[in-house]
Amino acid sequence: MKSLTSELKVFPLPRKWLNSLKAITKRSWSADLDDFIGQYNFATCFGTDCLLWSTNRRARERRVIYEGFWIGVFHEKRLLPSTSLVEKIFANNHFRAAIVVNDKASELFLYGRDVFETSVLTRYEPVDGIVAVLEPEEKSVIGFAHYDASCKCYRNLYDLSIFLRLLG
Repeated sequence: MKSLTSELKVFPLPRKWLNSLKAITKRSWSADLDDFIGQYNFATCFGTDCLLWSTNRRARERRVIYEGFWIGVFHEKRLLPSTSLVEKIFANNHFRAAIVVNDKASELFLYGRDVFETSVLTRYEPVDGIVAVLEPEEKSVIGFAHYDASCKCYRNLYDLSIFLRLLG
């Protein structure tokens, strides 16, 4: 059996991915990604899924999952910000492009389920693109979703359980 670290690929974050992440954070949360990232940006991939991270030192270890600050994911052919990054954005600004869901929806979302409109307690506009999903007690970011009018629900793009699913 191969070890997980033998299957890791660590490489400098492609400029295209970084620019896409900058565009997402600017469009969704009116935030400048450069205010939150370090000097060096990397991707660690396991097959087709990747964790994006930022640090102020050069990567020396090629078997590290990530060090420094987790800034995003490339999951199911989609680039998205990390929950940590958006938590920092919200701490410096106000809630935007986010939904607060009830306790049951929060729990189900962490198992990969979608959120129905009836489970949304609060909406922070705009909610027509990518939204951060917030749990109701502390309003912590637990993942990301996008609205699907056909089911009147927010489709789970990824949630904090991604680490368990990716690293099994």
